[in-house]
Amino acid sequence: SMNTGLIAAFVTLLCWTAGTFAFTAASKQAEAGAINRVRLFYATILLSIVIVLLYGPGITQLFTLPSFYEWFWLGLSGIIGLTIGDFFAFNAYRILGSSRTSLFSAFAPVAALLLGIVILGETMNLAGIFGMLISICGILWFIRSTRKTTDESVDRKRISSGIVFAIIGAVTQGLGLVCSKKGLNIIHYNGADLNPVHATWIRIFIAMLAAYSLAVFKRNIFNEFKMMSSTPRIIKPLIAGTLFGPVMGVSFSLIAATQLQVGIAQTIFSMQPLTVMFAATISGKEKLGLPSVIAALVSVIGVFVLVWRNELMQLTQ
Repeated sequence: SMNTGLIAAFVTLLCWTAGTFAFTAASKQAEAGAINRVRLFYATILLSIVIVLLYGPGITQLFTLPSFYEWFWLGLSGIIGLTIGDFFAFNAYRILGSSRTSLFSAFAPVAALLLGIVILGETMNLAGIFGMLISICGILWFIRSTRKTTDESVDRKRISSGIVFAIIGAVTQGLGLVCSKKGLNIIHYNGADLNPVHATWIRIFIAMLAAYSLAVFKRNIFNEFKMMSSTPRIIKPLIAGTLFGPVMGVSFSLIAATQLQVGIAQTIFSMQPLTVMFAATISGKEKLGLPSVIAALVSVIGVFVLVWRNELMQLTQ
């Protein structure tokens, strides 16, 4: 029902907000690549348990049920969005902090839509273009105010690389989203659809394999895993972030997506930069000037316009 959907959407928002702070805390304690790998490992295990308990397919069915195309598109989506995207996002968290990095997530729907036009045949109209422009103006304004307000201790070069990392992180998450849509649109010959949590599991599983196969030549992954898992200041935020982000956040977001119009769900999810800023300011973790907050509001409004572009065009006719 609508109410279940709305509750699920706001729970998702809270989970992702909490996850952002947890991963920011972890990112300040260890290297981004290592955090991403260990997180994907724990997320794969936790999600496997969730799926087997909730849906009861045998472990082998986790592998055999999806078709080749689903493995391909969802796996690609995992590599782009989670292996590559989150590696950059975690680097950005370390440099820019939670609220500044999360603001750049406004780029994700823009990237997803532009690619969706090409790959999924989605349509674009004037309102959508207008929404994109509003969003991008908000972000550019935000970048300017960030560069001015950041303490002198952080050098400009580092801030610039943090901004670049945050943008790459958001854009790759948007591209990952399009690939997973492509994977979820495949209907099986028996008419059954792939369970969304199962789809998420494929994304995370393949992302983990990709992350580890890249690292296995460069470092001892067992030592890395042991070291990080036995260091409380790293593993505590990492497990918390994994529970709130990939496991609970994703599961609730899928409940929301099935119960609500896509637009309503997306609108609620895209409020994340605001909830993160609100939480960061209240907890005194990060100082943000008023211009930054207004700029963030502007870019979120841009995303709203983008999401509701078709409805807005109908109003004008």
